[in-house]
Amino acid sequence: MPTTPVVAAWSEHDEARALHPVDRSAIGTTEAARSLVLELFGAGAPARDLFNACARLGALLAEAGASPSLAAGTIDNAARALSDRGAPFDAARLPAARASLVEGYVAAVRAAEHAAGLASWEYPACAVPLGDDSVAIACGHPTDDGEALRAWAARVVGRLVKAKVRRAVLAGANVATAEIASALELVGIEIAGGAARDGREAPPAPATTKSWLRLPWRR
Repeated sequence: MPTTPVVAAWSEHDEARALHPVDRSAIGTTEAARSLVLELFGAGAPARDLFNACARLGALLAEAGASPSLAAGTIDNAARALSDRGAPFDAARLPAARASLVEGYVAAVRAAEHAAGLASWEYPACAVPLGDDSVAIACGHPTDDGEALRAWAARVVGRLVKAKVRRAVLAGANVATAEIASALELVGIEIAGGAARDGREAPPAPATTKSWLRLPWRR
């Protein structure tokens, strides 16, 4: 049986349960991934390929801003579409396929939220202008990876140079503060009062930028 009519039926079942316009848009942008999942549900397809395809579909739904409700129920709607048209498939694979899709969805959401959290420590979110070509820098970047901190410090200080900042007040975690201080010294920006090295905990993160994932249920 051609997969196109089954894909259309699956999409129709999902659209009937869509919570908002973003859900309906997400359904329309995942047609190719749906077609692959249906193809792999057929007899003889390796289970691993099916579960990987389901995880990829889950990630695509997350990236498109689909609701968790749509993601959680879409594999059941796929099975319904296959059954309605008499297409053979292995029902024993449904629980694992459902779990794989949800796992892909959650992984994509977590990755996006993590990226948004890191972005909140980029310039200018991490800086407060003090006037007279001075700024205060919150050095609370959450990673303890030295290479990542050095790259972050280079980006922040590069922006400070472009903004013609002459001096900076630093506060935050020791390792992050040390990396910023080192980068500032390289470009000749004065560290007002010296770098903070008193072991204080990092200040609360600045307000995070809006996630690139459109998550209507969080609005």
